[in-house]
Amino acid sequence: MQWRVRRSKTSREPTDIAIIGCGAVIAELHASALRKLESRGSARVVALVDPDRSRATALGRQFRSARPFATLHEAFSATKPALTIVASPPALHADHAVAALAAGSHVLCEKPMAVQAADAERMVAAAADARRSLAIGMTRRLSTGLLEARALIASGALGDRVRFAYRDGGVYGWPVSTSAMFSRATAGGGVLFDVGSHAIDYLTALFGTPSVTAYADDAQREGVETNCVIELAFPAASGFAQLSWNQPLVTGLDIVGENAELRLNPYRPDLILWRPRSGRWQARESRATLPRDVETRPERGAPLTYYEAIYYQLVQVLRAVRYGERVPVDGEEGLAVVRAIDTCYRQAAPLRLPWLAAAEQARADERHWSRERWLAA
Repeated sequence: MQWRVRRSKTSREPTDIAIIGCGAVIAELHASALRKLESRGSARVVALVDPDRSRATALGRQFRSARPFATLHEAFSATKPALTIVASPPALHADHAVAALAAGSHVLCEKPMAVQAADAERMVAAAADARRSLAIGMTRRLSTGLLEARALIASGALGDRVRFAYRDGGVYGWPVSTSAMFSRATAGGGVLFDVGSHAIDYLTALFGTPSVTAYADDAQREGVETNCVIELAFPAASGFAQLSWNQPLVTGLDIVGENAELRLNPYRPDLILWRPRSGRWQARESRATLPRDVETRPERGAPLTYYEAIYYQLVQVLRAVRYGERVPVDGEEGLAVVRAIDTCYRQAAPLRLPWLAAAEQARADERHWSRERWLAA
């Protein structure tokens, strides 16, 4: 991706950043945005932490001030980052975030915030004790289409009896170096943790605090789910989210009220479609803008792609570090998502798979991971 580079006009020193976990999340998603911020004099990556030192060293070739470290203790003893990006495996997020906060660093933690609600609560408490910002990497919150949709819903433009259908699915293609993502013991969960964290947060941003009314998935024994369906109720809306790691779905959010309908695509931050009931679909422009740099009087703009939204998210977090502004998604909001996921898993049922014959469905039900929990209860 080619970024338009402009040197920062500020006389302030760049914000020092440590990165914990030097795998695909940083290499594929964050590295380009971080290099842009470095080129503008807004940020400086000083520490790369990974038990596989070769990965830290390889990533370090993109950041001239970065030093590789095998442990957090080594990194925080040698550097004093103002911001730490936690991109380690989800089961380690809580320990790594708490350690960074204790060292005096603000934290941007990748989703899912944590595997267990108790760990997420520990992170929130640590941030409060340290008086530091805890941001959760819910990139879809940077969508100006989402902001426009929220304003329309709040105005009552859709009318009453609002229903929604959220779908997000495709064949899993994320680069992995181990099988840890596909074991419940090491990953905690599958597509619900991965895609569902974004989906629940996206819906929460629109409708408020959710209640999980039903949940079903296709996980068996010690494996993780590749398909799931969540039924959710909000104070003024209800509907479902269908998520998949192995089948392409027509990704998007459809919202239907008595008076009008909305369509949003979480991978197109600028796109919102609107129509009165029985009318024609029309694109609707959002007038919302976001700071695009860390100046006291910033330029403003709006992300047009998912990758640009990552850049805008980093800008917002850096502004929180410098000026005390609000982060896009804080620890309390991240905790609400973890609690919703925990509720899903506590009431998990076998998912009906229409492509299976009745006998095959019965065998899948018998092997469903929740049966072990039921037998142990």
